Amino acid sequence: MRKIAEIRNELTKAAETARNIDRSDKEACEKAIENVNELIRELNAANAAEAAAQALAERSFQEKEKAAGRSFSIVKFLRELSEGKGLTGLEKDAADMGADEYRRLGLAQQGTVLPACFLRASSGQNYTVPAEGGNLIETAPARYMADLKNRLIVNSLGATVLTDLVGTVPFLSSSSFVGGWGNEGDEAPIEKINFSKITLTPHRNWVVGALSKDLLRQTSVDVENLIKNKLLEHHAEMIDMAAFAGTGANGQPTGILKTTGITTIAGATNGAAITWKNIVALETAVNSNNANKGRMAYATNAKVVGELKTVEKTTGSGRFLTEDGKTLNGYPMEWSNIVPSNLSKGTGTNLSALIFGNWQDLVVGQWGGIDIVIDPFTAARKAEIIMTLNAWNDVKVVEPKSFAAIVDVIA
Repeated sequence: MRKIAEIRNELTKAAETARNIDRSDKEACEKAIENVNELIRELNAANAAEAAAQALAERSFQEKEKAAGRSFSIVKFLRELSEGKGLTGLEKDAADMGADEYRRLGLAQQGTVLPACFLRASSGQNYTVPAEGGNLIETAPARYMADLKNRLIVNSLGATVLTDLVGTVPFLSSSSFVGGWGNEGDEAPIEKINFSKITLTPHRNWVVGALSKDLLRQTSVDVENLIKNKLLEHHAEMIDMAAFAGTGANGQPTGILKTTGITTIAGATNGAAITWKNIVALETAVNSNNANKGRMAYATNAKVVGELKTVEKTTGSGRFLTEDGKTLNGYPMEWSNIVPSNLSKGTGTNLSALIFGNWQDLVVGQWGGIDIVIDPFTAARKAEIIMTLNAWNDVKVVEPKSFAAIVDVIA
């Protein structure tokens, strides 16, 4: 069986060929479509085989954890990497699995990889963990990806999060489909179909931090969680930043506010205070595009939420734009200071954004595991190591008309 990446590349080329064929040449169209369908069938079979291989590897690793009487230790993993003597035990098994995975996916490995199956949710089984003074019965903690997903603001809003991706992942927009009526025997026209070229592509992102060697000598579960939480916090922040305001340049994905085709509701030439009229205008814009499906919600920052709590819908009504800071115009509202508050318009500066939309049409992708590089030398005089976490993610708005934004809120 061919590698998934190879099949995907051929499928991308075949789809491009089909898109450019003269629609009047029915024989060529049928041949191109059959070629695409055959590659899709081959890809589905390869994906099924890959999923089975990953499931087998995951079960094998869980059995090793059970036999060892403990779960994988991120502290031991980092400590052994920093000492430069090689990994041992479960940590070596995980690294070997990660290296195999990166080779299979065609990703560039820079350090030591923790595989995707390790990052997914664990089985929740119990392990007996030997420790000084007795044995501690410990429930295996949730894996990295489950915790990362829970920390994403965009996930709380309803974004679609896809993991274990391979190669580029194409998406279909609504313009890829047309409908109509006709008599029996009439041919369905295909001339009006606009094949989507929206694809998820792996973008490298990284988190760099310093850890003391004294900390890595600890065996406490609390230390395990401390290190893991710091990685999760900053990794989630990178993804959320890209989702809201990624520039599309210098390796960044293109975020909502930089996506061509979303609706922008203007306040004024140099920015304007938030108004009930403009809040409703965001909803109207999305509804007018027939995009009011899925997970509808508002997103903004703390400054705007503060304004919403103090501005009355109508003067003297005693009813404010939001009462609880969690709902707005009957929809859920999430806030994060990652949503920009440093925008400019005309002479206005430090303006904020308020976004509304169907968040299911924002897709977050993850490829492979995480690649960890340890530098034990740069900060050696301070008894610290420098750790760099490399991951492969993308964020894409697959339906721009599903979103509307105000980008000139004075708050």
